[in-house]
Amino acid sequence: MLKEYKKCIFCNSNNLKIQKNQKYNTNFYIQSIISDFELSKNFLKKIKVYKCKSCYIIQNNPWFDENFCRKIYSNVYGQHNRGWTNLIRYIKKKDVPNHGKLFDILNKNLKIKTYAEFNSPFMGMFFNFFDNEIKKNSRVIFFFKKILNYLTSRQVAGLPKNIQKKSNSKSKKALNYINNFRNKNIKEKTKKYLFEDNSILSWGQNDNYKSVSSKSFATEFFNIEISKIKKLKKKIDLFGIFHTLDHTLEPKKIFDFAIGNSKCLVVYCHVDEMLNKQHLFSITKNFLKYLKKKKLYFIDITSYIDKKFTFPELYFVCSKQKNYINTIKSYVSKKK
Repeated sequence: MLKEYKKCIFCNSNNLKIQKNQKYNTNFYIQSIISDFELSKNFLKKIKVYKCKSCYIIQNNPWFDENFCRKIYSNVYGQHNRGWTNLIRYIKKKDVPNHGKLFDILNKNLKIKTYAEFNSPFMGMFFNFFDNEIKKNSRVIFFFKKILNYLTSRQVAGLPKNIQKKSNSKSKKALNYINNFRNKNIKEKTKKYLFEDNSILSWGQNDNYKSVSSKSFATEFFNIEISKIKKLKKKIDLFGIFHTLDHTLEPKKIFDFAIGNSKCLVVYCHVDEMLNKQHLFSITKNFLKYLKKKKLYFIDITSYIDKKFTFPELYFVCSKQKNYINTIKSYVSKKK
């Protein structure tokens, strides 16, 4: 069940040092893992915490092997509750996920004609772009329901042929509504992408709401294009990683892809020195020192976005080009 991770999961260094007196919270993820796998709480004490002296992440070791990782994110907790909650809150109250003034700062200082995120479609700023493009007072609730209707209408396996035939008619009506709504109410200003790596540490095949997957829904709602990690012909203006870098077994590959194929990268992550057992690793605030060693330009924007934090988190923007970061630094310094 447990596997030894002898090197740093991010930078592949073996310069790991055990952290003493580590504690962890027994949250609903941990409770579900303990219950479904019939584990004792003492079993989790076998998992120790190490800090990498090269890139400064903290990492659980030993940790769950790939078979159990897959079960955790497909069976034990296959639905990404926080992501779907963000979507439902937006539908009901028009509240976008709380990232403070992050979108306003980036949108004012970067010419964002193309935008991308990684793996989870309901955690970042897709909502902000959508909210910025849709007409005020548009009946988003009906758009939401029609997308659900469209994506469930052909789930007719095993049903009689007459019901299958009716489903085609239902599907066509729903799709017509979706297309008409988009044409009348949404003026797209930014081309949007979601890149995925299908990691076993990420919510995937069972990330569903009313039998609809998050990624299928997002393609219709946000009008995004989903793509695998691959070299791009043209750089994306802004790439966002929102609580998903710690949900892949290849975080450095994803980070390098994002910053190498974009003009600017924004990352939002936990930086709690107390690493819970459902996570393989976590970035720390000192990760910014690693960026400096790699000669990347960056700004810790956490204190500039006017967000109230209930636990330690970090927002930073980085780039291979100094001018983008200097522009943001100049803007926030004047606003402070």
